[in-house]
Amino acid sequence: MKKMISLILVVMLMLSLAACGKDSKTTDKKNKKLTVGVVQTNANESDWRTANTNSFNKAFDEAGFTIKMVFGEGDHAKQISQAQQLIQEEVDYLVVLGLQSAGWEDVAKAAKEAEIPFIMADRKLDLSEDLYTAMVCSDFEEEGNKAVKWLKEQALDSYKIVVLGGDTGSSAQLGRSKAIEDGAAANGWEIVFNQNMKGWDETLAKQAVADLIAGGTEFNVVYAQNDNMARGACDAMDAAGITYGKNGDVKVIAFDANKWALEKVLAGEFNLDVECNPLHGPRIVKLINQLEAGETVPKNAYVDEEMFDCDTITQAIVDARSY
Repeated sequence: MKKMISLILVVMLMLSLAACGKDSKTTDKKNKKLTVGVVQTNANESDWRTANTNSFNKAFDEAGFTIKMVFGEGDHAKQISQAQQLIQEEVDYLVVLGLQSAGWEDVAKAAKEAEIPFIMADRKLDLSEDLYTAMVCSDFEEEGNKAVKWLKEQALDSYKIVVLGGDTGSSAQLGRSKAIEDGAAANGWEIVFNQNMKGWDETLAKQAVADLIAGGTEFNVVYAQNDNMARGACDAMDAAGITYGKNGDVKVIAFDANKWALEKVLAGEFNLDVECNPLHGPRIVKLINQLEAGETVPKNAYVDEEMFDCDTITQAIVDARSY
């Protein structure tokens, strides 16, 4: 009888220890601090990119996530390598902001094999839907279409357009370029210059416009695919005594809508600025929290964005801008 009681006590003790072990593992998993790998484009590419990076850092810190952010610095191959390294480091989530749209299949497949959710942020990549978990991006072609519609409404006697594009092959450049190229073809407009500026660089844009002016190229529209390049174009026109903006000879269209650029719209220096919202950090935090809770999330989500016309913008709109 004593042996039987002893055996029962041993079994009960073993079951108790097993239960404790199970509870401990569950608690450990529940209390685990998530590590999110972020493959960013560049550290200081533009004011927009700085606001974008700051948004991730702030939101992830407030959420209690550990962030491992790496910067491609304009090198697509480097981004691919960085992403593969983050997968090897077994991050819990992989967030990619690709310099180029193509070439991410192997990374996405590796993440899927490692059971690491692959999330696109800011820029859409050329991936089939089975290779990524979710996308939270801007619709760059739609941004460009907004500008084209606005430009058509200006009813100019003629359209001679300078297109200052961003990094070749990025989804932002591809979408915004397609919009103006399709718009020009549909409306009989002339694109007198169409060149991409590596790194969305303000100095390169300024030099390009200065060279056009020096060479005698006539234009009455500047379609600059970010705020910084629009400012560079304006600097070149200032140096040449060419008027632009609300009361000038050249219409200036910019993209991004940083606060300083909206001040230029308010001042009548930029005619139009189409918003590209950089504050993706809170959006990605919300998405990850939903996934952690086992919720179903939208596969493809585009950010709602506005545009700002020098004839309708107000000081209140500028003051409300946080970046």
